[in-house]
Amino acid sequence: MRKILAILCLASGCSLTFAANGHVVTKATTDSKGVLHILTADGRDHAIRLMKWQSGFGDVQVAPDGKTVGWLVEHMLMPLEGGTNYSYAVAPQLEIWRSGRVILRSGLGMGIQKWTFLKDGDEVAFHRAPPHGQELYECTLLDVNTGKEIAHWSLDRKDYLVPDWAMPLLVDDPPPGPDEIHWWFPDAPAQTKEAPQSHPQ
Repeated sequence: MRKILAILCLASGCSLTFAANGHVVTKATTDSKGVLHILTADGRDHAIRLMKWQSGFGDVQVAPDGKTVGWLVEHMLMPLEGGTNYSYAVAPQLEIWRSGRVILRSGLGMGIQKWTFLKDGDEVAFHRAPPHGQELYECTLLDVNTGKEIAHWSLDRKDYLVPDWAMPLLVDDPPPGPDEIHWWFPDAPAQTKEAPQSHPQ
């Protein structure tokens, strides 16, 4: 009887381990037809296909936890929609996948310029801005498990200091600092630092 129980426990433990490891992502990539393939350790290929209004997947990332995947969903704007003489792609939606299904979809109208996972994949942060025209600094931090907004930051005359969670999003396009903020907001006081004065020896 003890041997039977030991075998059952061992089998149960093995199945639980296999189930846990089965959701580990080994690779996430798109093919020539625009299909997103998420390959997991159990040998499965979780294929994500575009909807009719979508034009492609962009910036596919696997979180540090090895089980969460995110990507941008791109949409092609026609000249009339984009206010230009040409068509171009924007990414208005971020999707997060885990354990075989999409658990979060975040659509915010304006295109997402850059995004990143935080806290091993339990949080996600992104920077959104119009595809062209006036420069905009606006970042959002979301809880992946609940979809709730944790924090939001946008550049204004009082709040020009970038929070730590948003810094990775603005490395390539840093916002103005205290010495430049008055150029963005004319009514904001200039905070230039005084040059050090030399003292006679």
